[in-house]
Amino acid sequence: MVGFHQARRPRQTTGARLRRELSWPRPAGVLISLLGAALIFNGAVALADSTDASVVSVASSSPSLNTTPVTSQALVAPADPASTAPASAPSSATATATVSPDLAVSGVTAAPIAPVTTPPVLLVKGSVAGAPVQKLFAARTATAAAGDKTVLDVFNPKSTLVLVNKRNALKPLAHVPADLVTPAVAVGSGEPGLLRAEAASAAERMFGAAAAQGVSITLMSSYRSYDTQVGLYNGYAAEKGAEAADTTSAHPGFSEHQTGLAIDIGDGKAGNACDFRSCFAETAAAQWVAAHGADYGFLVRYLTGSEAVTGYWAEPWHLRYVGVEVAQDVVALGIPTYEEYLGLPGAPGYK
Repeated sequence: MVGFHQARRPRQTTGARLRRELSWPRPAGVLISLLGAALIFNGAVALADSTDASVVSVASSSPSLNTTPVTSQALVAPADPASTAPASAPSSATATATVSPDLAVSGVTAAPIAPVTTPPVLLVKGSVAGAPVQKLFAARTATAAAGDKTVLDVFNPKSTLVLVNKRNALKPLAHVPADLVTPAVAVGSGEPGLLRAEAASAAERMFGAAAAQGVSITLMSSYRSYDTQVGLYNGYAAEKGAEAADTTSAHPGFSEHQTGLAIDIGDGKAGNACDFRSCFAETAAAQWVAAHGADYGFLVRYLTGSEAVTGYWAEPWHLRYVGVEVAQDVVALGIPTYEEYLGLPGAPGYK
C-alpha cells in the first residue's frame, strides 16, 4: 500500500490542470496561440491603414507638404475647406501645416498697400489741373518764356496769359504795363494806339499779312488806362443804364484793354457804319481775323453764344493777345472762351 501511494502523481488543483491543458504543445494551447497571433496581425494592419490615411490628409490640406511645386500666390490663398480634417477630430500635423489666409509667406499679416499718389504739377498758376492750358505747357518742349515764371500765372498782370473778366480784376486796379509801345499799323480812330511790346509786334505782322491778301485792318482802340475806362464806362451807364452798360463795357480795373494786350479793329474798306456793331462780323476784316488771328497769337475774345460765360455780347472786333501757342491750341480744340480753356468759372456778372 505504501509503494502504490508513493508511485501516484501528486494531486493537482483545478487551476493547475487548466494551465496544463492550455499549454503548448497541447491542442488547446496551440489554438490559443493562433488566435493571439491573428489578433496581433489584424491590429498591425489597422494601425498601418490609419497612419497612411493621416499622411494623405496632411499632404492634401497643406501646400507645404505637397510634392507638386507651388507658387507664392498659392501659399497665401485660403485653404480648400473640403480638403481639411473635420473640426471634431483635427490632427496636430494638419493644424500645423495649414496656412492662414491672413498671413503672407513670411508669417507677417498681409495688409492692402495703398497706391502712391502725387499731386499734379500745375505749370500754369491759377489754372486748374487737367485744363487744356496745363496740358499744352506740359507737352511743349520749348518756349521763349520758359524761364519767366510771371508768364505762367493767369492772375499776374505782367503775364500774356492774364485772365481779366467780371470775376477777376487787375491787381492793382490801376495797373499800368511797363512796356507800352506804339505799333506801326493803320489807325482808324482818333484814339492813340498803344500795346505791350510783344502784342504790338504780333499786331504788326497780322495787319501786314492781311494787307498782303487785300484785307485792310485798322486799329480802332488798344490800351486804355484806369482813368480812361472810368470816363468811358460812366458815359455808357449814363446813356443806357448800368445794367445795359455792363453787357458792353467793363468796370475800371476789369477791362482787358488795361492790360495792353487787347485791340478793337475796324475794316478800312467797309466804312464805319458797322464799327462796334454786330454787323461788323460780315466784314472782310472780321472774317480774316477769325480765320487767321490765332496764327499771330490773337483770339476773338467774345463770341456769339458765349454770353453766359464771358458776360458780354458778342464783339467780333475785340481781339485779345495770348501768344501763338495758346491761341492756336484754343482754336484747334474748338473751345469758345478763354475761361473754359483755363478751366475756370465763367463771369456772367460781377461778384
